[in-house]
Amino acid sequence: MLSETDILQAVRQHIAERGEAPKMGLPTSGEITWHSLLEGTVVRCIETRTEDQQLHRGRIDLSGRPQYNRLEQYPLAPPKDPAAALKLDLVQRGSVKEEPCPCGNGKVTCSRCQGRGDLPCVVTTTCSDCHGTDACLRCDGTGHRTHAAPEEALQAADERVTCKKCGAFEAACSTCRGRGHVTCSTCQGKGVRECRDCDGEGTEPHKRCGGTGHTVTWTEGIISRQPRTEKIKWPESGLPYMARQHAREYGDWRKFSLTHKDSVPDALKTEFKALLKPRLKPCDGEIARQADLQYLRLARVAVPEHRHRVYYVYPGQSKLQVFILPSSQRTWQIAGALLGILAVLYLLSRLLS
Repeated sequence: MLSETDILQAVRQHIAERGEAPKMGLPTSGEITWHSLLEGTVVRCIETRTEDQQLHRGRIDLSGRPQYNRLEQYPLAPPKDPAAALKLDLVQRGSVKEEPCPCGNGKVTCSRCQGRGDLPCVVTTTCSDCHGTDACLRCDGTGHRTHAAPEEALQAADERVTCKKCGAFEAACSTCRGRGHVTCSTCQGKGVRECRDCDGEGTEPHKRCGGTGHTVTWTEGIISRQPRTEKIKWPESGLPYMARQHAREYGDWRKFSLTHKDSVPDALKTEFKALLKPRLKPCDGEIARQADLQYLRLARVAVPEHRHRVYYVYPGQSKLQVFILPSSQRTWQIAGALLGILAVLYLLSRLLS
């Protein structure tokens, strides 16, 4: 257990090793604030058991699946690793029923064409070029010349052909030749088209059996185990990021690994009882738990002789580690100086522009 004497001695030694003792002097006292750091993860294995009715279209072999009478009583050993996921498919004993489908051969009458294999279709469609409104400049697609072609239409005579209805020269749409409509491209003018739902066969696969003529039904039980991970970081705030990061890298953390069967060590229970109690409490569906935690005690030291510095001291691998950060007052002074420099540079840029 570190004492305040150990902490102050580590600060003095660090100042001496940096060669700052003649200039800054060695502190004789200081204000020490202790921080207990705790980090790690808690992984829980959560198990759920569900049942559902299943339907398979065709034949299926279920003999290789485990069977059960009551799903909640099916024995399954606890996981060795709570972080490992598992999904087990089971079959309720006596629930499997294999039977032929009432449809017979897996086919039923097509619901769209009612077994005919084809659908009614229009013989002709409106011309896509003239839209039936200016099929012929002389007869309007009627076959009777009603007026002379307008002047602007005569200028486009090279795009017109002889009308099949009224015989006007270079007056009709080149696509429909004055008729206003063309033969349907789908049925080629036959008036019927093949039913796409059944490809003209008049039948389609029965939906219940998927066209197999056979079904298998059973009660399926599923046991699912999924890991749920919670990260722990304490304290969540109040300690500078750089100080904590330095401690992560160089600190001699005490490590603990706890399962759901283990009790919390006294060192952790004393420092973090209120924090760990809810986080290590079993939750609904939990069957196993693994907590990997690390603990470090860190001291924040402020000494009167060095009021612009804050020292952070913690156990390292071979000796106490000391990390220095500017005090909040010094940080504000540096920030103010930088803002002043930026303001001067901005004014100079405006004067020179």
